[in-house]
Amino acid sequence: MDDGTILSITDISIMFGGLKALDRVTIGIRKGEVLCIIGPNGAGKTTLFNCITGFLRPTSGSIVYRGAVELTGRKPHEIAAHGIYRSFQNLALFTNVSVEDNVMIGGLRRKEFSYSITDMLIHTPVFRAREAALRQEAADLLAFVGLAGKKDRKAGELSYGERKLLELARGLITRPQLLLLDEPAAGLNPTEKTELVRAIGRIREQSINVILIEHDMRFVSDIANWIVVLDYGKKLAEGLPDDIKKNKAVIEAYLGTR
Repeated sequence: MDDGTILSITDISIMFGGLKALDRVTIGIRKGEVLCIIGPNGAGKTTLFNCITGFLRPTSGSIVYRGAVELTGRKPHEIAAHGIYRSFQNLALFTNVSVEDNVMIGGLRRKEFSYSITDMLIHTPVFRAREAALRQEAADLLAFVGLAGKKDRKAGELSYGERKLLELARGLITRPQLLLLDEPAAGLNPTEKTELVRAIGRIREQSINVILIEHDMRFVSDIANWIVVLDYGKKLAEGLPDDIKKNKAVIEAYLGTR
């Protein structure tokens, strides 16, 4: 029976030498949720993302997608093929390429935009049609994240916050079903954060599930409908944003008196 769970993380643990970076972490994300993972530096947040997306293999536990696909032990490209996209704290954009072309490059993995070397060399009708469709979709996504006016600029000319928005557009062109964002609001000014909140809201309306790591609690409260708190590799708490902000254990471990 389908209980609405998109991703089930069950008793995930991982060891680095003698350090247990994650200790029996269990999390579920349901359809339509924006789930935020918070916690102090070193809590295991990015390590958990790396386990979900195949960059690290857990020592024990399981990660199951849509109730049927075991992700544990699969390679990153195999996991991505199931419609799972993740961003990184260290952006990997093509800085000497236009903003629009950066997004288009992300779309080339989709079959409807693929073409042969021959198509590309002699600009066949197939190439021209698919190139035009890809360019239009890239332009639409840049408008979606608020970068329409900068599509012809080189990516390296953007501010750090704008680059984060560009990476979001590049992720969306892959048409993910599950989007993992690692500190998407870091480096954004208040205007850019507002635009990102709106973009994530629209992403959710398109039935794309979102899991994000973030430190800005005001930002988190604006977009998340469920929060998981990690501390020293363990799940410290989970709940609604208002409940998490009042949780004494969370305040002591992370929020402090802010």
